[in-house]
Amino acid sequence: MKKGLRESCICSVALYTSETRTVGKNEERVINAFETWSWRGMLKIKWKGRITNDYVFQRAKEERLLLKILKNRRHSWIGHTIGHSEFVVNILDGAISGKKAVGRPRLRYLKQVARNTAADSYSALKRMACNNSRWKAANQSKDLRIRRRRRRRRRRKGRRRRRRKGKEKE
Repeated sequence: MKKGLRESCICSVALYTSETRTVGKNEERVINAFETWSWRGMLKIKWKGRITNDYVFQRAKEERLLLKILKNRRHSWIGHTIGHSEFVVNILDGAISGKKAVGRPRLRYLKQVARNTAADSYSALKRMACNNSRWKAANQSKDLRIRRRRRRRRRRKGRRRRRRKGKEKE
């Protein structure tokens, strides 16, 4: 009963228009805290109990879902938009002229989507979105950050090996 209520009321309100938002690290932290807070309230766990967040999810027999749902919604929305609407693609491409903002560049929506789909650039993201099977496969991968880190480590190891071989030959 409580889980259904949570899904229908709390999650739908928390994720309203989430596919169009840019979510930084701080916002991710806030979303995770909100999710934990809502579970603590439903399970009637008081903050004085010093119970870890992992135990809260274990007791609820759930896992953190809000960020995953948000990323899936964003992924499906951007795929639909790039695949169907030429006008929105022009806007996303940055065809609108104007002054460059002063200060540190803000986190861009497309960079965030590209990071979540393991695309190297916006053009790669666009090509992937036009190919339905590749786009769906990119959405089904579990944790893309882990895969990226593994790729980077492999590349670094390869570079180190090449450097060592080059030094040994000299």
